[in-house]
Amino acid sequence: MPLLPVIESPAPHSLRWKPTAAVVLRIGLLLVIATAVRFTSTRQLAERHGSAPQIKLSDVQSLVPEASQLQPSEAGQQAILDVQGNRVGFAITTLPAANRVKGYRGPSNVLLILNELSVVTAARLISSDDTVEHVEAIRNDRAFLSQFHGWTAGDTGSVNHIDATTGATLTSLAIAEGIAVRLGSEKPSLKFPDDLQQPDLQLVFKTTQALNLQPVSPIEATVVNSQNVVVGRVIRTGPLVDSIAGYQGPSEVVIAVDTAGKVTQLALRRTFDNQPYAGYLNDEPYFWKAFQKQSLEQLQHMDLEAAQVEGVSGATMTSMAVAETIVAAAGAYHEQQLRQQADRERRTLYWGVHDTGTVLILCGGMCVGLTRWRGRRRVRTVWNLILVIYFGLVTGNLISLAVIMGWAAGGIAWRLAPGLALVVLISLLLPPLTRRNLYCTHLCPHGAAQQLLKNRLRTTAQINPRWARRLTWLPGLILLLGVLATLFGRTWNLAAWEPFDAWIWYVAGTSSLILAVASLTLAAVIPMAWCRYGCATGRLLEYIRRTARSDQLTAADLAVAVLAAVSIWHSTGGQLPVP
Repeated sequence: MPLLPVIESPAPHSLRWKPTAAVVLRIGLLLVIATAVRFTSTRQLAERHGSAPQIKLSDVQSLVPEASQLQPSEAGQQAILDVQGNRVGFAITTLPAANRVKGYRGPSNVLLILNELSVVTAARLISSDDTVEHVEAIRNDRAFLSQFHGWTAGDTGSVNHIDATTGATLTSLAIAEGIAVRLGSEKPSLKFPDDLQQPDLQLVFKTTQALNLQPVSPIEATVVNSQNVVVGRVIRTGPLVDSIAGYQGPSEVVIAVDTAGKVTQLALRRTFDNQPYAGYLNDEPYFWKAFQKQSLEQLQHMDLEAAQVEGVSGATMTSMAVAETIVAAAGAYHEQQLRQQADRERRTLYWGVHDTGTVLILCGGMCVGLTRWRGRRRVRTVWNLILVIYFGLVTGNLISLAVIMGWAAGGIAWRLAPGLALVVLISLLLPPLTRRNLYCTHLCPHGAAQQLLKNRLRTTAQINPRWARRLTWLPGLILLLGVLATLFGRTWNLAAWEPFDAWIWYVAGTSSLILAVASLTLAAVIPMAWCRYGCATGRLLEYIRRTARSDQLTAADLAVAVLAAVSIWHSTGGQLPVP
């Protein structure tokens, strides 16, 4: 029985390549829809989280009871003041810096409280675009956010060592990585909080005409010319080293580096030392020559005495402190680069024991589903039990409408959830390549549970054929509604539309639990009831499955074509692109 009414093809003797061409066309339409969803979601995300969200005093007070007011301190950071006006810490949020770090559906915003040394003392999850049940599980897990206490801006530890909230692993890892991104590899300087600005170019370039700064981080910016070609970099030492004092306090230096990595010019940017003596430094070019034509890596090993660096007359203590600052900042910058590289390598892939188990399940499913073993009853029974007990209740790596739409909107979380990503990839590839919907028949734990319940009762119910035909429309309608909801930015909980979230029963929502119990109970009376009349995920996989009749036009094809047109129209702001 076809899932949707079939419109007979006018060519009864179709060539063998026609089904393949039809499936390729269907996949193409789905890719158009997915691309439009991604484009629209990215635009909507920028509109919602493009600027730093307003930090609420009530949220801060939940972590710092003595907080009385918030005061802007530096970019994205608020000073926390008590009733006497004394500063008791700083408040920051992970958005918008962590916009690109997504779990199932989108980024999460975490409020972080820092002390005077930029050490995290408290954290609270404020909002999240992720699955509702998983977000609530994290909010209720006090131990999870407490792991970030002690993290310091510039040294965030290893995200790989984070203990994720049980049942919400992907969301937990995304939050942890978002915190790491927000804290970043640069420690903010409270003494020198100002980011690099266009006027700073005048300190280290003879002419600044047609030159522009493009910030890379709080300490660094690239310099581009009028043709947008990079001509060098500018680095400030404040966040790297701000503790080396001269006569009265520390100084900040701005360093220009060319495209070959050599220092071309240096200048004093800010200082706490005496004026006008500190100002003498920028008027004495001989002082800076000792540091020029060297790389920052070379400068970190510089011996000031051996290099015969002499203080500027009238500002000896200040100038020698500046010289020490340059050497120390070069070393700190080099260490920072090495730490960033190490962090990138460590965070390339989060692979756990259940990801290995998922790979074994995929291999086992293909061995059973693509060979003669699928016809052996005992093999099927044992395999279904493995799927239910391990793949369902232990890993929870089920494909669902929430996962598909979330990843279409925010990108595939292959690095945070490699096992689940493999399940999605294999499940989408096999239907058009092998003509078998392997996921629904030999991988899905919910389908396996229904197969185990099949024919367990002496009596079974029969649905009226007319109603059966009507019910076959339901999975497609659910899928269509899920796509439209995602496309138009509706924050509906798609996980509540299916029973699959119930396999992670300790964090599942009420709706998913009810659907799971009801669908399994019904499966004992009406074989495979959910798969036949309710599963939107299965409907998608069946739509791209290649069969001998794939070249026949169906109502689903018309619906997908219209949906693709609507997706393009909406993603372009209601205006179709003009060639």
